[in-house]
Amino acid sequence: MKFIRWIGLVVVWNMLLFGASSATELHLTDTQAKQIAHKIWLNEGSGKKSKLVWWNKGEEFASVGIGHFIWFTADQPMWFWEAFPPMLQYITDRGAKPPRWLTPQLHCVWNSYAQWQYAKKHSTKKMRELTAFMNRTKGLQARFMLHRLNSAFPRILSYAKARGQGKIVAHNYKRLLYRKDGSIDPQGAYILIDYINFKGDGINKGEHYQGKGWGLYQVLTRMDTRDPNPYHAFAKSGKWVLDRLTRICPPKRNLKRFKRGWFNRMDSYLR
Repeated sequence: MKFIRWIGLVVVWNMLLFGASSATELHLTDTQAKQIAHKIWLNEGSGKKSKLVWWNKGEEFASVGIGHFIWFTADQPMWFWEAFPPMLQYITDRGAKPPRWLTPQLHCVWNSYAQWQYAKKHSTKKMRELTAFMNRTKGLQARFMLHRLNSAFPRILSYAKARGQGKIVAHNYKRLLYRKDGSIDPQGAYILIDYINFKGDGINKGEHYQGKGWGLYQVLTRMDTRDPNPYHAFAKSGKWVLDRLTRICPPKRNLKRFKRGWFNRMDSYLR
């Protein structure tokens, strides 16, 4: 796979792994960003433009963009990390031109699944404009996801060290990110970027049920260090963590309906 080749990236990631006080932002070419965007978009929305502005039936929020970034309504804010506003801020700071009505401070313009469904069916102006904006900024959205991982890992490592798991987290992170010759492993880098966008960092207490999380931290800590294939070790650990999530979540969330899709996503890490 040739979709990620970052010049000088080893230095940056070593800074992250060993606790640098500030992280240098990673840089991608436009081609690299688009390729990452496409791979993640295949996971989130089957690569379909029609799914760039989405709302899963039974959920309380919209999912927007290639990463299906969560966007809360004004009436029902949730306890999860709301990714759409910071993503929008990030890409507009880097030159993206959103519709005039769209700002990072704006709550979701549809206040319910029914309202979104009506807008989707009738192709309202805001639906068309938001879809077009998300479609033309895929590369910048990919850069935001990379930025999120870049910003989150020092916090994950600090959290792990406080619980006596710093070495295992750093070890498994490096196993995914680097090949034996010290070069960046494109597939491992993609896995890390995708999973943290998909299920968060795992250290936010608001994203725990019964005291147990389901983010990148949890998957890294459960990877089998004896498994010579880090992709397989991550996918197997991810399935365990996600299966536990379906069992400990409140029954009304009914997350078991997503389990098959989640497991298919873990299997994609092996390819």
